[in-house]
Amino acid sequence: MYGLGTFSQCLLAAMQGNSTLVAFPSQQNYTDAVEPYNLDIPVVPAAVVLPTTAAQVAAAVSCAVRAGVKVQPRSGGHNYGNYGSSTGELSIHLDNLKAFSLDASTFQATVGAGMLLEELNGDLYSSGRRSIPHGISLNIGIGGHATVGGVGATTRMSGYTLDHIVEVEVVLANSSIVRASETQHPDLFFAIRGAAASFGIVTEFVFRTDPAPPSTVSYFLGWTAANSSTRAKIFKAWQGWVYQGDAPWQMSSTLSVNPGYISVSGAYFGTQAELDALDLESLFSTAPPDSVSSEVYTDYNVASVAWYEQIIQSGLAYPAYFYAKCIAFEADTEVPGDVADNFFDYLETTTNGTQLWAVNFELLGGAIGNTASNATAMPHRDMTFVMLTYGQTSGRVSDTTFEFLDGMNTVITSGHPASYYPQYAGYVDPRENSDSARVGYWGSNLDRLKDIKASVDPHDVFHNQQSVPVA
Repeated sequence: MYGLGTFSQCLLAAMQGNSTLVAFPSQQNYTDAVEPYNLDIPVVPAAVVLPTTAAQVAAAVSCAVRAGVKVQPRSGGHNYGNYGSSTGELSIHLDNLKAFSLDASTFQATVGAGMLLEELNGDLYSSGRRSIPHGISLNIGIGGHATVGGVGATTRMSGYTLDHIVEVEVVLANSSIVRASETQHPDLFFAIRGAAASFGIVTEFVFRTDPAPPSTVSYFLGWTAANSSTRAKIFKAWQGWVYQGDAPWQMSSTLSVNPGYISVSGAYFGTQAELDALDLESLFSTAPPDSVSSEVYTDYNVASVAWYEQIIQSGLAYPAYFYAKCIAFEADTEVPGDVADNFFDYLETTTNGTQLWAVNFELLGGAIGNTASNATAMPHRDMTFVMLTYGQTSGRVSDTTFEFLDGMNTVITSGHPASYYPQYAGYVDPRENSDSARVGYWGSNLDRLKDIKASVDPHDVFHNQQSVPVA
């Protein structure tokens, strides 16, 4: 082990003397390099490196191990707890790892872990009208997205992003670079698909790809000035449809709530006539929408960009002071009617302390259930829908806002208070007790993950406050 002065020299050597690929707290480029997503959580990593090759990643990990410094990777940098830039740790940014190729015979795509979803989606489509399931916020990096789950518009039809991973290149704590797949290092491959940041740094993926949908219909139903009673009716109608199982797998649906609006929107991967035949408006006969619209896209990439533009317009795409929580509902945790009434009363009457708040209920199910819960580290294969609650403020988040969001979750789970509510590791909650969060993220797979951690990273080199601990 050596001091941080030699650590800085080691990192510079690891980047082959290129000082533009290294940033330390004392340097002018450090603040821009760190760039936290959640401004409410100040972070001061020991250093930031931006390697251009897997070998440079491995060399940087070696420097950190010798200096006794923990390590975390950062791809797009959208972790809600800024875990990719944790204070006192080495933050390895993957921005420069953006190689892409598509095999014309197997349609497998080889992808650098630093690619943003916008770049990957565009390259896949332009290279042969191919796609993989992914989120709709296109400024997210594939490195983190694919290794926690990867939820988006085509998830019900095609599964999680991680379900399409065929092989990965990974830098381990001993600085070795290995390939992992179902046949090579299968335990590591299991762990990478749902908990990668605890085990190593993925530098490259090989993905199985699908034909891009030839026709996509975006749809929208909106209500303005709806009171809490009307909003509860809308939610109960949507939830009833969800639990009846009538939604086709080739369809996404999100019920969004904010102070001035409630909407149901999504995409149908088929024709306008097929969507019309579902007669979505009839679901809300007790509270008819004020506006209904749809748009047909024959270019899947154009449709994806349009969804992302809606995220930008909502004010949720870029760094901000915020707090967010996410829980999932399964077959045995359907929200009772009276609890739904209480929830929307709570939203209308409770002081929130925000400049912007939102609640999104996102339909899941479908193809995610085609894979066993113990086949990947990500165990959640029975989620019916997820609820993401979000509060944004102009400065540091106040106790009022924390209490507002905590209260939302308390109210909506009050119908089944003793039940297990899974949590999606793509939406970490840094305020939650670490042991509780780990159970939420990895459920019954946690013990196996601890054993794998003891095998491949026994000294906990790859660490954040909620990472998998050593058994």
